[in-house]
Amino acid sequence: MKKKTNIMLLLYLTAVLLILAGCGNKPATAPENAEPAPNTTPSNGSSPSAPDAEKKESQEIEVGYVDSELTQVKTKKAQIEFSNNNEKYTQAFNVMQRSDDPEYISLWSDIGLESLEFHEADGALTLNIHIPDEARLGSGGELLFLDTLKQTMFQFKDIQSIQLLVDGKQSESLMGHVELENPIVRGTE
Repeated sequence: MKKKTNIMLLLYLTAVLLILAGCGNKPATAPENAEPAPNTTPSNGSSPSAPDAEKKESQEIEVGYVDSELTQVKTKKAQIEFSNNNEKYTQAFNVMQRSDDPEYISLWSDIGLESLEFHEADGALTLNIHIPDEARLGSGGELLFLDTLKQTMFQFKDIQSIQLLVDGKQSESLMGHVELENPIVRGTE
């Protein structure tokens, strides 16, 4: 009886081992819509100490500023890094807000960006901004203000329109002098 139990136990263990061995050799199949897992092995062959950060792209862009006399739009090249379109346009906006060169003046330096959203389906970029009183300009400055925005954002071919909201609302004018298109459409600038 003991011999029969040992044989049954041996057969049972053998069957379990064969089943486990068979499962280990099958490649895992991913669902059709699933993305493959990113390769986390560094290129130098060493083992990773932390998961790779989201891969960022780098792009040189032209940023709209005004000259030191505040009479015309000038462009200057800048480098941005981003991982998606919203981040790309946010980075472009952020660069447009600062300049360390006195020959390139930013009219956007005091403007707060409340939110930015890009809709790929129709190429619509929506910027929700806050304009403090000290950032308000006369009619000529307001025109240059809009021109620098168009110069910077319309260089991206996928942006077809720019909707500017002030504190979450459409406005007929940003600073009370120039009529604002809602939205500003590529080709009408």
